[in-house]
Amino acid sequence: MSGNWSVVQLSSLAPPTSYVAPPPLNTSQFPPLTDWEAPSFTRSAQFRVGATFILFLFAAGSNLALLASVWCGRGRRLPSHLRPLMLSLASADLMMTFVVMPLDAVWNVTVQWYGGDALCKLLCFLKLFAMHASAFILVVISLDRQHAILHPLDALSAHRRNRLMLLLAWSLSLLLASPQVTRDLG
Repeated sequence: MSGNWSVVQLSSLAPPTSYVAPPPLNTSQFPPLTDWEAPSFTRSAQFRVGATFILFLFAAGSNLALLASVWCGRGRRLPSHLRPLMLSLASADLMMTFVVMPLDAVWNVTVQWYGGDALCKLLCFLKLFAMHASAFILVVISLDRQHAILHPLDALSAHRRNRLMLLLAWSLSLLLASPQVTRDLG
């Protein structure tokens, strides 16, 4: 008896033999493809371009002034182990200023990319490289200041340590941005 009961149970779990079609799709939920609008240069994009232009002028002026000061002005009074740090930071920030900011402004104005795959890869690489370099050099400066506070009499090794940390910062920036050049855009 129990054997017959399990056969009945298993047969009741079999899929139904008749198929019921789902209800038809309500096409009024989806707008027709002919109503598609191309991206446009909106008021918010105009504001972003204006703000980027103002920040571009400020960043370019201040970083070029810092670069000139450290290289041949009053910044020459800085301790010699700090000058490469300031020059590297100004260089990385100028790269951000002259690569990332204009790229973002142009992209906001044109709304879409017209430059082709190779230029897109190159500019994405430069953008990421500049952003990483700027951040990593700030970390190097912070580590240098932390070491100067904890070990104030250890100024002799600061030159070598800062050179190694700067080399590492620029190398890591290059390494982390390099996948942008090799990635497939398809």
